[in-house]
Amino acid sequence: MKKSSKVIIATVGVLALASAGAGLVCLNLSREREKEELGASRSFSQTAMILAESGRTDMKAAVKELEEIALAKAKAEEERRLAEEAARKALEEAKAEEERRLAEEAAKKAQEEELAREEARKAAEEDQKAPQFLYYRGTPTIKVGDAFDVHKYIGYGDDCDRNVDLTIQGSVDTSQEGTYPLKLTLTDDAGKTTSKDMEVHVVTEISSGGGGSTTEKEQFSNFVANYKNENTLVGIDVSRYQGDIDFESVKAAGCEFVYMRIGGFSGGEFFTDKCFVQNFARAKAAGLKIGIYTYTEDSNAKEVAATVKYIMGVLGNEPLDFPIAYDWEDYKHFEEYGMNLHDLNDLLDYFGEEVAKYGYSSCLYGSKNAMLNIWTKPRKDPVWLAQYYSSCTYEGDYFMWQHSSSGRIDGIGGDVDLDVYYIR
Repeated sequence: MKKSSKVIIATVGVLALASAGAGLVCLNLSREREKEELGASRSFSQTAMILAESGRTDMKAAVKELEEIALAKAKAEEERRLAEEAARKALEEAKAEEERRLAEEAAKKAQEEELAREEARKAAEEDQKAPQFLYYRGTPTIKVGDAFDVHKYIGYGDDCDRNVDLTIQGSVDTSQEGTYPLKLTLTDDAGKTTSKDMEVHVVTEISSGGGGSTTEKEQFSNFVANYKNENTLVGIDVSRYQGDIDFESVKAAGCEFVYMRIGGFSGGEFFTDKCFVQNFARAKAAGLKIGIYTYTEDSNAKEVAATVKYIMGVLGNEPLDFPIAYDWEDYKHFEEYGMNLHDLNDLLDYFGEEVAKYGYSSCLYGSKNAMLNIWTKPRKDPVWLAQYYSSCTYEGDYFMWQHSSSGRIDGIGGDVDLDVYYIR
């Protein structure tokens, strides 16, 4: 009976408290509706629950707690809304940025295409030169039954056109001995033409020539007597074709410097001249001034950079006394490179830029004919000119002259190139 009484009393107490708090809850809800910033009303059951769980009788404190909960929820909802809005804005900005990027790329592509068309138009207007034969053998001889390929005897190019047309008038019957006249005509995009005649001789036997070379050999002592003075140095240039060289004897003969082939890029592969390492070491030990040249068949800037990187690896930071010479002379196959002559001239610029990155200077090697007809772009690189005459007739600027390819000097068992360097 006592236990039941306690339960009844407790129940009545809770009901009393709930009844007493109802008025306050209603009053609080009225106030909350007036506070639009809070955004929600409070219910009697929530207040009663807080009071029952906490065991408190302070209705104001309970209402305040409810307000704080409501504010926290409102704040969280606002933060969520702001986050969603920020994410949406970021997505819109990213989409706008992507659209802008695509529009810029499209505009750039259109500009490049227009520039290319303009350059093509300009090139057509500036193409004042006809295509030219860079290599030409006018009277080739072949054996009866052998195939005839005109490209073995010619090489050609144009200053602007990268794909010059070749037409051939006439034919060659290699099954019959005889002489067959041909007319070869080159035509560029601008319609300019160059023609040459060729006579192909088909024979039953091809003479070996016999007797060897009839070119007169020039002794180094005579070379010194004719070209050494206070304003010149006399020297030679060598490669593996000179074989094993005694550089002490070379120097004793009066030679003051040597240019040597280091290697280069040919047939799609890098190579090191097989005599370079020993030539460099021996020439240096003999006290000769040293320069190097690279023979190369580059066709673009990427290949030039790779070639320079390769030869620098071979050179190993050794000091040099002369510029590194760029030797590009595969004119016989020029039409196979997909270049025009402007492109070829640009390769020299690329070479100079790449060599400079390693702390060296550069120069161009070539014949008088090549300087006048092929390497025509204004250049900063000095020229090593090849012209096998008693005096050089090239009117352009050059720092060194390759005077002969049939020199003879102690220490080398065969022909060697003779060079004059001009002191400035």
